[in-house]
Amino acid sequence: MLTLTSALLVAAAIPAANAVDGSLNVGKNFTDLTVGMGQESEGLYINGNWIKNNENGREKTGAEAGLNMKAGAVDVSVGIQADYVKGAAGSSEGVVFPVGVGVTIPVISQVGLYGSMYTAPRQMSNTSKSYLDADAGVSWKPIDLVMLKAGYRYIGMDGKGTRENQRLVEGPYIGGQVNF
Repeated sequence: MLTLTSALLVAAAIPAANAVDGSLNVGKNFTDLTVGMGQESEGLYINGNWIKNNENGREKTGAEAGLNMKAGAVDVSVGIQADYVKGAAGSSEGVVFPVGVGVTIPVISQVGLYGSMYTAPRQMSNTSKSYLDADAGVSWKPIDLVMLKAGYRYIGMDGKGTRENQRLVEGPYIGGQVNF
């Protein structure tokens, strides 16, 4: 919660971040909550995120900052995250700094396809040899303030040293986002 509050305070200083966004995605075994600013507009954005695997207690919390831009009709975002990861055992806890890209492609009015991938090599983590966060799905925006989603999410890491490989989250989800 402290990370989320810090991220929002920093976002207040970003002039391009002109809207507050909140989203909740729920899968069979996980919950994903994000609050941020500027995620739906061009320019700088920032957010705080918490994901918990409800089945085994693994979780990830952190902050992300990046840049949204247009490439024709496609929305592209490039960002970096600072995440604290809690794996299955205490020795699996640590930090990771993945970098990545996301795209949103409009299909028809109010419906789009989205995907994002964030990764971190061993040099950007104290707990894993490699880290991958991938998300893809379909979005529907019935009104400007609301977006509904259906997608698939995977977050996993290969452990460093004696730490085991971890699959934090994997599976389909449904969710919603509110922009105000």
